[in-house]
Amino acid sequence: MKSKSDSLLISLYQKGDEGALSTLIHRHQRELFTFIFYKINDEDLANDIFQDTFIKIIITLKEGRYKEENKFILWAKRIAHNLIIDHIFEYGYS
Repeated sequence: MKSKSDSLLISLYQKGDEGALSTLIHRHQRELFTFIFYKINDEDLANDIFQDTFIKIIITLKEGRYKEENKFILWAKRIAHNLIIDHIFEYGYS
């Protein structure tokens, strides 16, 4: 499963293969978490935003709304970035 492309993993997940999602998350978790952490410099909040990012990703994939315009990780980072902005506007920057 590790050698499969992100596109194939997404397709497999959308067809019901939960293991494909696990592989996708594992493949990108370090890069995505690092991206979030360096923007907010708070480990607990970074963990929360990381989890919220994957919840949004899962919902979008399950609803079939993912359009593969860019690489998956760029799309995931855009979602995370938007969640960071939402958090800053809602709670202020800590």
